Amino acid sequence: MVVQRCRKMTTEEKRKLGSGLSRLSPEDLNKALEIIAQKNPSFQATAEEVDLDMDAQSESTLWRLKFFVKGALEVQAKSSASKGQDNSKRKREICDALAKTARKRSKKLSS
Repeated sequence: MVVQRCRKMTTEEKRKLGSGLSRLSPEDLNKALEIIAQKNPSFQATAEEVDLDMDAQSESTLWRLKFFVKGALEVQAKSSASKGQDNSKRKREICDALAKTARKRSKKLSS
């Protein structure tokens, strides 16, 4: 209901939406293209390369896309942040293991 009565999206908002679309994962991009195809049956969402005219889309489609893209990018950011934490933890474990191995070797060499 809210999306049906939305205000007109500004040019800057459309530009940001386009930028957000380009940062989506392939799976999320396919979902975004499905949102467009729902209101525009002639839209070829399965084409290898898609040319999207933001001005040709209905306001409700643009707002649905905006909310979808915002949510998808937030999930991606959280996911990559947790992967970064996992990677740093793993690097720390590897460094600790190497340090222990080096200490054991130096003890053996000095004996």
